[in-house]
Amino acid sequence: MTRAANPRLGWDRVAILLGFIVYAALLAGAWWGLSPRLPDRLTVQLLGHDISVGNVRDRVLSAGMLMLAILPFALWLEWLVVGWARSSTRRMLFARTRSIKTDLALLVLAQGQVLDLLGRLMMLGASMISGGWIRDWLSANTGFTVDPTGLPIPLQVVIYFYVYTFFDYWTHRLDHSRWFWPLHRYHHSAEDFCVATSARQHPAAFTVIFMINVPLAILGAPPAVMLYVNVVATTVGFLIHSQLTSDWGWVGRWIIQSPLHHRAHHKLDMSEPTGHFAMAPVWDHLFGTWRGAADPALAIGVDTPYRQGFWVAPDLLRDYWHFLTGRHARALARQSPPAPMSLRPDPASTA
Repeated sequence: MTRAANPRLGWDRVAILLGFIVYAALLAGAWWGLSPRLPDRLTVQLLGHDISVGNVRDRVLSAGMLMLAILPFALWLEWLVVGWARSSTRRMLFARTRSIKTDLALLVLAQGQVLDLLGRLMMLGASMISGGWIRDWLSANTGFTVDPTGLPIPLQVVIYFYVYTFFDYWTHRLDHSRWFWPLHRYHHSAEDFCVATSARQHPAAFTVIFMINVPLAILGAPPAVMLYVNVVATTVGFLIHSQLTSDWGWVGRWIIQSPLHHRAHHKLDMSEPTGHFAMAPVWDHLFGTWRGAADPALAIGVDTPYRQGFWVAPDLLRDYWHFLTGRHARALARQSPPAPMSLRPDPASTA
């Protein structure tokens, strides 16, 4: 009955799927042709000095992966499931809200390395700390080392993905604490979801460096394995901010966070504490922050006013100033008694 009423529905989905397959094949062919021609090391002269860049292939692959592979995959998958009218692709191209304009601005700035440079300035160079250097120092001075290279690559990816999500869970909890909330609030300021909302991150949000990147390097995560882990994590990040309205069944309850569970995390109504901090829900179950799925129409955002739109500098700078001065944390402390040394989220400080 449904097919008779919508004779083109099935063919639309087939066309979308075939389009993605053709695009993926062309992209793979381009990489297959380009990769052998890329040098392992590139040296250029600048102002009379030689500047060498190593791992050129990995750098090119990593730089192109997001915009040319992961983002198109997420957009195509969403389009395939929800249709053109509700898709992020249509909304980003032809029906941009002010919130989506902010998402797009942050995505472009991130890919242009502008946010990376701004983050290094705001973090006073802390983003350049190398977990690999710390691992080598520990190995030389204490004998402590973790070497997973004897395991098959797929198994390493699974192991390190869940190690990544464990540290990400506690990083996320810290980001929702009183002192760090002003930086993370920028991500939660989105008023509606599209795939690009995942890119709405404050450049000074440095907790990721110390609580994810450094520990994973110390625990011996090989760069090639972490590339795959980041591909999975980035893809999931795009999908959980999409227009998909599924809880993914038992997978969404235990294996990978679903879009509906992440919508519950972004809820505007904070009369009850937020939850769903983990990309892998098993950590929410273990540490008491599992809340269940949300209504697809649940309002999201924060009660702090944001300008939204392409001009993102004022909000970025204001949130950075709130973090540096502790203004937000002190205001919350006056509203409620001091909290014990715990990362359990405060209803008044999360959104």
